[in-house]
Amino acid sequence: MNKLIILAISAVMFTSCEKTEVYPQLDYKFDMTGRTYQDQNGYYHLKLRNPGQSENRQTLHRFGANITNFDSYGTPSQVHWICDAFWYLQDTIGYTYIEIGQVPTGESPWSWENFAVTGYGGETVPIVNGTSYADPNVDSVYCMMAPVWEMKGDTVTVYGEAWFEEGDIIKTDNIKIIFE
Repeated sequence: MNKLIILAISAVMFTSCEKTEVYPQLDYKFDMTGRTYQDQNGYYHLKLRNPGQSENRQTLHRFGANITNFDSYGTPSQVHWICDAFWYLQDTIGYTYIEIGQVPTGESPWSWENFAVTGYGGETVPIVNGTSYADPNVDSVYCMMAPVWEMKGDTVTVYGEAWFEEGDIIKTDNIKIIFE
């Protein structure tokens, strides 16, 4: 009987034990930066390109964050970006040039014709890319922003969410940008 009690107590002890895996504890960092002039209130200022200077209505700007580039599993850190602003497409988003053969122009048997790309009117366009991964060599991550001239004078907030250890650890940050 004593052997049976000792066996039962041993079985309970061994089944109640839990194996824990030991991983190095990392102090993850994620600090966003606008990569442009920052005023004393913490707002970044971005000068927008005047559409009169070119056909492109967008101003391209790269912002980012200082980040721990690898987690304890050795996978690169992933960042999800979102902004509280967007813009709408007009009906014509651009033009394409198509080569037309055997055109009797007298100059060449080939000619180029300009065609408008239409049918996208009213589509919303986010001003930031959705996801990026940390640079494997440097503790940094970048994202592109493309506001349009019509946003001049607006203040937007860009939110970043960094995922470490396959989403078990999430760090967030945000920046505010004034378009000038």
